[in-house]
Parts: sequence; structure tokens; C-alpha cells
Amino acid sequence: MKQYLRKVRAIFAGGLIINQGGINKHDIKIEFNIKQTVSSSTNTATISIYNLHESNRNKIGKEFDAITLEAGYIPPGEEKGNVGIIFRGAIRDVEHRREGSDIITTISCGDGDKAKRSAKISKSYPKGTPVKQVVDDIAKEMESYGVARGEMKLPDDVAGKTFKRPYAVCGTCSKEMDTIGRGNGFYWSIQNETLEIIPGNGYIGGVVILSPETGLIDVPTITDNGVNASALLNPGIRPNRRVRIISQTLEMNSQDKEYRVSESTFSGDNMTGDFRVDMVCESIYRKKVNEGKKKATKRQVAR
Repeated sequence: MKQYLRKVRAIFAGGLIINQGGINKHDIKIEFNIKQTVSSSTNTATISIYNLHESNRNKIGKEFDAITLEAGYIPPGEEKGNVGIIFRGAIRDVEHRREGSDIITTISCGDGDKAKRSAKISKSYPKGTPVKQVVDDIAKEMESYGVARGEMKLPDDVAGKTFKRPYAVCGTCSKEMDTIGRGNGFYWSIQNETLEIIPGNGYIGGVVILSPETGLIDVPTITDNGVNASALLNPGIRPNRRVRIISQTLEMNSQDKEYRVSESTFSGDNMTGDFRVDMVCESIYRKKVNEGKKKATKRQVAR
């Protein structure tokens, strides 16, 4: 895909939109670096916008104000292409600086910051309470701080599980969800201000097919429990979801073709240079993430 077909759009609380509409040669330059993970660690974004008018710089907002970044490609003759959300979260800090003739506005952001900092729960449950009920109660508290409920897929053996003893939660929702996730074999994370839960060996959503013809770049690197790979920017490649990688390197080494994305990094800008997503992926075998391949790099569930 050609560089001039890139699109990056930033949307701020209060209605400010940078780079509206389709492909436009007068679009403002936007750089970004976004890191996302399958674990409960906070997804982050650094977004730099070049040469905003002073009035728009003053509209950027303050801490906890909402921000959405959309990016992708718009081929000739299309209006939307594959442009989609690559980050939705809240502003942490805004900095304006001058470099030569450019004024650069750099925005640091976090995904689900307000809920992770402020959402708390204090509740006791009797013996026999379903684990799912406690998870739902924690999710409800997070909802009141702007985190929507997404797909919440508990492990099969936990969906109907109950506590054998009385159970209590008291503290931040993120800490309590970490504890219950660790004890029941699931990951929880906030992805674009949406709470998602998957089994330690599971995934949600559809699958993105990657080959040299559909965006795969460079040669995938085989790891102990999967692959590291890179592709042209595609908003559908994100944690908790699958990619199917078609590569001669993987075929020669008898590697599985389907993987769960455990980490993704979107980087680049809408003008020059890279416009890509780098991913860390775990192998899927017989519809389950093959945790048996993990060695020294084994990660704790819901850490």
C-alpha cells in the first residue's frame, strides 16, 4: 500500500477532530506509539501532533479527558478503507514544544486510567457464591468510571464454579480482579476503554489472515511459545485476538499458523516512514493457546 493512502484521525472530548474525512493532502501530521497487552497492565499511547493552530492547542483538554485515535489505509475509490480505532483512552499529560519551525503537541495517554485508579469495591459473599457473580460485581463498579463491558469469556471450568468458603473483596477493582483472575486461570484487560476477559489458554473475536500479500512485513521470528511478527498497520490486530500467519519460514520449521496476539505495538505517522504494528504472539493448537510450549518466559495469568 502506498504512503499517501494512510489516514490518522484524532478525536478529543468536546468535539475537536484533527484530520476529518477521507484522504486529504492538507492533513496535519500525527505521530503515534501505542503499546497494548493481554495482561492487566495499562495500555499506553504517545501521540504527537504537528503545527496545530493555537486555538486548537488550547482545546486539547486536561487529565482524564477522552481521546480516540483512528488509523489505517483508504484505497482509491473507497471512503473508509480499513481505518479503525487503534487507541481509546484518557489524557494523562499534554506538552507543547518547538523544534525548528515546528510546534509539536505531545499527548501522553492511558487506557482505563480513571477506573484503575478510582474504582473500588467492598463486599462480602457467602459460601457457594458463583465466581462469575463476583467478577460481574467488579465489572459493574468499573462501568461507573467509564469502562464498558466487552466480551467476558471465563474458562469452562470456572463459568459454573462457586466459592467453597465465604469470600470478600475490599480495595481497588483492578487489584481484586488480579487476585480472582490469578486464582481462576483467566486474563483480564482494558482494551480501548472496554473490559475484556479471556481464559489463560483462550481468545475472543475473529482472526486476521497475514501473508506478504495482505500486509506481513519482514520475516517472523520463532520464539519458545510462538512468534514475533510485524505487519502494515491493521486495527484488527490487537491483544486477545488471533492472527493466522502464512510464511515460508514458519512452514519450513513446522510451526503452527494460528496465534493469539499477547502484545501489540502500533507506530508510525500519516506522512513518512513506518506505519506498522509489531506483535508478540502465542501458538494455538487444537483451538487452545499451547501453554505447554512455554519455558522460562512463562507469564503469570492476570499479572
